[in-house]
Amino acid sequence: MINLDQSIPCPVCKTKIPFDTKQLLLGVQFVCPNCQAAIGLAEESKPLVEETMKKFEEIKGKFSKG
Repeated sequence: MINLDQSIPCPVCKTKIPFDTKQLLLGVQFVCPNCQAAIGLAEESKPLVEETMKKFEEIKGKFSKG
């Protein structure tokens, strides 16, 4: 399920493109609902995004416990 609160502006028309981080890391491309431009994650960016998401989840966990 795609989180509609999680989006990125289309590089072509600036329409919000909803995406799911896990699917993005798996190589799924997401299509702009307005102009049909596709976005995806470059292979060399995946380790950085994975590490960032891991740190984010750790921080989020600390706040939800306290």
